[in-house]
Amino acid sequence: MPWGKHGKPPPPPDPTAEEDPVSITFTAAHRPPVGYAVTCGCDGATVRAPRFGDYRDALAAADRASAAGTRDALPGCDLPETCPEYPLHAEDVDPDGPVPWVNFSNVNAIGVLEALGFPVQPGPQDEACDALEDGLPLEADGPGVVIPIAVVDACGELPAEDFRGRVLTALGLAPEDPGRPDIRLGRTLLLGRPAGYLQRRLTELHALADWCAAHGRDVAWH
Repeated sequence: MPWGKHGKPPPPPDPTAEEDPVSITFTAAHRPPVGYAVTCGCDGATVRAPRFGDYRDALAAADRASAAGTRDALPGCDLPETCPEYPLHAEDVDPDGPVPWVNFSNVNAIGVLEALGFPVQPGPQDEACDALEDGLPLEADGPGVVIPIAVVDACGELPAEDFRGRVLTALGLAPEDPGRPDIRLGRTLLLGRPAGYLQRRLTELHALADWCAAHGRDVAWH
């Protein structure tokens, strides 16, 4: 997945996303923050960070800390050898603590949303979408190549129980994912996915649904 909003790679990563900057993230529906923290982005550091009541105050504190140059890792930092190389930032503090999220590159999101039963409407390049799933490059009429795109239900929200039901149905109906090889379209490389990818990511979505259900939150994606 591309580097997250905090400037470092969040778990769990999608192995295709470094080559596909467009992505869809599944997480808990938004709730108003209970404060703001100055953090490197690691969950442990965010939990231990002092709270600010105003975002502007937290942002100013983050800017001051980052302007000082070298710094030590924050208490609770998960990557103490890496995080100090990046600036701190102000982050909302969720009332339920660290919120899990699962990210997919645009290419893989199409297959996952289909498996979950959300409508997929092929764009004007219908054959291109089919070619991508088959692992076949498609030449364009003019210079370059066609990169297949499908129109999916890329934003939405469902009660956790309803979403979990879709995940369980997808796991029951989906055959073992054979994976997909890398696809090179001219100078563009679309990384493939390993065998069993769909089942593994659906399992992660099931865990997200469990968390949302336990905290009375809907599952949202965007």
